[in-house]
Amino acid sequence: MNAVLTNNASTDIGIDNECPICAHLCDPVTKNPRFNSETLAAFEETKAIMRGEIPAKRYKPHEFEEVWSKLLED
Repeated sequence: MNAVLTNNASTDIGIDNECPICAHLCDPVTKNPRFNSETLAAFEETKAIMRGEIPAKRYKPHEFEEVWSKLLED
């Protein structure tokens, strides 16, 4: 049997090559997602932690309330 895939307009959401929503949110030249400065800073901090330049923050179970309050402050 030779099946032929047809384009059904009722289910076509435009993701053949690129999602239109993602395309709108990405830089048109580089095609990279656009992030605000706070997100970019978090990425850089994460990379520095992975390289060992910044110690990772670690908490013990009994310090949960302290950690939670710090998260809510931001």
